[in-house]
Amino acid sequence: MMRILPLLLIVTLVFGQEKNVPQVKLKDLKNKTQSLEKVLDGKLTLINFWATYCVPCRKEMKHLNRISTAYTDQNVQVIGISIDDSRTVGRVKSLVRSQKLNYTILLDTEQKLYKNFNTSAMPFSILVNPKGRIIWQHTGYIPGDEAKMEAEIQKALKSQVKG
Repeated sequence: MMRILPLLLIVTLVFGQEKNVPQVKLKDLKNKTQSLEKVLDGKLTLINFWATYCVPCRKEMKHLNRISTAYTDQNVQVIGISIDDSRTVGRVKSLVRSQKLNYTILLDTEQKLYKNFNTSAMPFSILVNPKGRIIWQHTGYIPGDEAKMEAEIQKALKSQVKG
């Protein structure tokens, strides 16, 4: 029995943290309100929280762009959510343009969604399965993290095929 308890604790910690992504409405770059539920659209979705003043966020963007393009035909999408507030949100469009981002960008200027994750670090990424459940999360960016992201995406795609 004593050997089973640590294993149960690990299983509880790993699986107990899986939760649904909160359903909120956010503005897009055209100032249209979008329901996150509709944007997720039953796809495997990598959501990346970032801000214009976050240097690691900007470094990560080219990798997110490549991931977005590489997996688009496998029902995978990348969504970037800027947490810039009313003072800095004006810089978002020009940054998106200069980085040539090819994935959906939403604005969380009041951090309604971001605050649900009890983190203050950026970038912050979550992988959401087609049913809207968060299956992986990652904080920060150092070169090489994009390989971890892709490994998680591939793992999720394989589990979809099995399940």
